[in-house]
Amino acid sequence: MIIVFDLEGPLSPMDHAAEAMRLVGKKLGRGDFFEFFQMLSLYDDELTLEEKPGYNPGDTLRLIAPIISTNLTDEELKQISLGAALTPGAKDLISSLNPNDVYVASTSYQQHAHTIAERLGLKHENVNCTMLPEFSEFPYMDRLLEIFENYKSGGMSRVKRELDELFWGEMEYEYLKTRVCGGERKMEVVEKISEERGVAIENFIVVGDSITDINMLEGVKENGGIAISFNGNQYSVPRANLAVSALSLMALRPVVEAYPDVWRFVENWNYAQDKLRLLSSETRSYFEQHSLFPHYDVVRPSEIDEIIKRQKVARLAMRKEYGKLT
Repeated sequence: MIIVFDLEGPLSPMDHAAEAMRLVGKKLGRGDFFEFFQMLSLYDDELTLEEKPGYNPGDTLRLIAPIISTNLTDEELKQISLGAALTPGAKDLISSLNPNDVYVASTSYQQHAHTIAERLGLKHENVNCTMLPEFSEFPYMDRLLEIFENYKSGGMSRVKRELDELFWGEMEYEYLKTRVCGGERKMEVVEKISEERGVAIENFIVVGDSITDINMLEGVKENGGIAISFNGNQYSVPRANLAVSALSLMALRPVVEAYPDVWRFVENWNYAQDKLRLLSSETRSYFEQHSLFPHYDVVRPSEIDEIIKRQKVARLAMRKEYGKLT
């Protein structure tokens, strides 16, 4: 069994790019750059849903890369990561797994992904993420801020065309060269690991929570593996085959222990009155000590709306303002 985690959400609640943009705003004397990032995140959703050719979910980090590169240093980006919380239970779960079989597929810039990986004891060579290029300038910032002012008064419907014209018409491609590890590229990571390790994708568990994970979740599900939406949203849940809603990543420990009989465990959990008796003694003690009571849902079309509601409650509890980003 090989397990591949998305980073932001499953391993750390913070959205690093959002915090980096907030710091850029602070340097520019503005307090509204989290909302600025939200605008581009919503734009990312729009482009993903319309299936724009050559665009991947999570390419928000492609759009903002010149802004980040020209305003923040590597050290500043790493400092944001050092201040990031880890998802409760993440260290405990990771320490219980074989480090050779744990991978990360993340849209995050390498400064964040590698810092969080180091804090969790993950192997750097198993971390797949986005390399941030160096840019010497970004001559489109003033125009982007003009569009942002229109967004604040009229929302995405008012500025979608302006953003399209800026990014895909006016802007030189040099500023769009960042290759983000999101969408189809996350599934490519899974396929590459499968080939290199000689492990069929049906023997993978992947864990994601957002629109950047939909290709990985759906691809592994279609190949017979376990695709987990962990405190996800309306994008991740329908692409998964298992939804885990919990306030600790250690909620995945029983799934790992039950493997390959995951579906039997989930069925037994959902029908048992004394659920904790289904767990190993060590995991049972952990659940009791930390008052954990996760929800494990097989994702069925008739139950998706209810599962999404449950996931979003846990998502907002865990990720706070970052949980509103999709």
